[in-house]
Amino acid sequence: METDEAPKPKKAPYKSKRYFLSSLNTYFGYQLIQQLRNDIEHPEDPNLIVGTTILQSKYPLHPAVRKVIDPSKMSFLQKVILDSDVIVYDINTCDHSECEYAIKTLKLGTYDEEKILILVSSVMAWSATDPKEKKAGEEDEDGGYPPESGEEDNKPLDDGEDAPPKKEYTRFNESDYPKRKALPEFESLCSLESLCLSINRPNLRTFILCAGILYGMGEDHFYTKFKGAWLQNTITFYNKNKVPCIHVKDLALFVSKLVEKPVNQKYIFAIDHNQNPSHKAIIESISKGVGNQKIQQSNVAIPEFKIDLRMKPTKVFDAFLEEQGDQGDEEQAVDKFTFNWWCKEGIRANIAKIRQEFVDYHNLKPIRIAITGPPGIGKSTIANQISTYFSIPHITIKELIQEYLNQTSEEVEQLKTNLEENRAQLVEEARAQYDIQREKRKQLKQPYIPFDDSKIEARLTDEQLITIYKWRLMQNDCQNRGFILDNYPKTHAQARQLFYNTEGEGEEQKFTLNKLILPEHFIVLAGNDEQIIDRIKFSKTHKYDEEVLLKRLKNYKVLNTKKGYTILIDFYKELKVDICEISVFNKQTNIQDTCRSFIERNGKYRNYKHIEQDQEESRLNDKKEQLLKQEEQNQKLKELRDKKEDELWKIQEEEYRIKQEHSVNYEKELLDSRSLPLRQYLNDNVVPFITEGLVEIVKQNPENVIDFLSEFLFKRSLQVRFPDPKLYFENSE
Repeated sequence: METDEAPKPKKAPYKSKRYFLSSLNTYFGYQLIQQLRNDIEHPEDPNLIVGTTILQSKYPLHPAVRKVIDPSKMSFLQKVILDSDVIVYDINTCDHSECEYAIKTLKLGTYDEEKILILVSSVMAWSATDPKEKKAGEEDEDGGYPPESGEEDNKPLDDGEDAPPKKEYTRFNESDYPKRKALPEFESLCSLESLCLSINRPNLRTFILCAGILYGMGEDHFYTKFKGAWLQNTITFYNKNKVPCIHVKDLALFVSKLVEKPVNQKYIFAIDHNQNPSHKAIIESISKGVGNQKIQQSNVAIPEFKIDLRMKPTKVFDAFLEEQGDQGDEEQAVDKFTFNWWCKEGIRANIAKIRQEFVDYHNLKPIRIAITGPPGIGKSTIANQISTYFSIPHITIKELIQEYLNQTSEEVEQLKTNLEENRAQLVEEARAQYDIQREKRKQLKQPYIPFDDSKIEARLTDEQLITIYKWRLMQNDCQNRGFILDNYPKTHAQARQLFYNTEGEGEEQKFTLNKLILPEHFIVLAGNDEQIIDRIKFSKTHKYDEEVLLKRLKNYKVLNTKKGYTILIDFYKELKVDICEISVFNKQTNIQDTCRSFIERNGKYRNYKHIEQDQEESRLNDKKEQLLKQEEQNQKLKELRDKKEDELWKIQEEEYRIKQEHSVNYEKELLDSRSLPLRQYLNDNVVPFITEGLVEIVKQNPENVIDFLSEFLFKRSLQVRFPDPKLYFENSE
């Protein structure tokens, strides 16, 4: 019997899109391209991404960009925009005149295909908006923001019936966008938003993404806060004002999801769901998660941190998610719509993730070092030099215990109580021994020595000491920059307890290696006893007690010499930690240089101390290169100027020659024109008679030719009437 099965839904055929993006080389631009690229999933026909860039950007251009468009070529820019399927303008960073031109092109241009225009704006377009007052009886959706610690206590007391009712405020929703007002420097955001919202074309979908202040992926606005916290400085907050934010990857996700599922709402709040987005709470979370938990209020802040806006996160995609939730079987939902937030609950709830992004983006790798060696060989001196050079904490047992005991917690108070009880017991035991010794000295009539308990100290157990070390190594400064452990752990057993975490009990007990505190470099200082004794004997910083020193040297040898059991160095070898053994008293060895070379054998470590040094070196090198380029450019300009001067001189010479030639020709023509009447007169009245005279000379062959010709011409002149010569000149004029 055949059964009728419902046909399975077919997956929509893939079709690549043509994207035009502004501000390709910006903080947000890079993450947006990373979100929109699909050349790995569809290498044969990926999305085409083109767009414009901004000048003087410190961010690189993403390799997935196919072409950068020159916005100065307006006709070509217009053609590219009209050929694109999706146009995205980040009006926080782009050239506003270019954006206005693009919007008007889409509003008035000719095209038949459906297009999407997305303007990524900012909550700064609301920066001067008055708070939204809560109406009587109005309830906040989602409960509104919870009060911050201390806010309830700071409420003014009720002054009686005459006291004016206290104003209560609620959160803005997206339909309130006509009420928005911006500070003067951000008014252009509102203008571009309004221009975009004025478009009414059936084949053009327009959206405004009003984005919160961006954070994450190396940081932009919050960079100085994260850097200050990383350096363990006190960082400042402005007030308890509400600052809506969003992770830069989530903002890029908003854009891609609007392309995937265009909604029927034009104005959208792109902010995270942080339940307490006050500037103070955000800075507290950064200081706690990255820094030393020290913050202070300051009246100095960038405009983005001074806003006080209560906003409801958007719900525009909830309908799609609920619709799919009703479908039941996931297999039936072929093109399932998902919105996978990266940091939905904001900075405070995701500070560990954001801290790791910051560290990875800026390549701030911690340096974890352990150093050991016999007593008196100079471990602390060398460790302090390494600590100073790499700007990492130098952890010694004495200072660590004091730092831990200065903390305020139940565990610390309990430890203090135990130490006091232990010391009291040690003092009691010492008092009993003193009494016995005093009786003996009394019988021997030796001088009286008073009892002194000032040097009696309670010692911590290995378990207590390891707990303190684990606490210290997990502090933010050690996790950020690293550390150098000075002569601890001392044994294989201590190292195993310190660097392994224990879970469960009995047979189910498990040991997991804590890689966050495991040293990557183990330095062993070596030297013979005689050299060490000589060093201490002549040292100005150590009190020499040969008996005590020999005893400590002997204990060190016992703990670090194999006699059928594992020793400290074996622990690091088992975990393949690189080990450097240095002979301290080898005159040819520069210990500090050897340590640095060993630590940086796989590449230079970078923290802000070295980054700033590198930046200074880079700045000086850039300045030097600029001077060289300037000199080269000046030389080229000089050569070009000389060449142009030579060419100009040649041109001037040629022009002068031509002018001279023209002048000569002109004068010749002028003389010719003036001599023409005279020549005509001579041709008509003189030349014929001279010719006749010459003919007669040939016929008669007189002895004196000149006299004959002159007499002939004279006689002939008497026979002919000649015209007035003035008539020739008057006719020519």
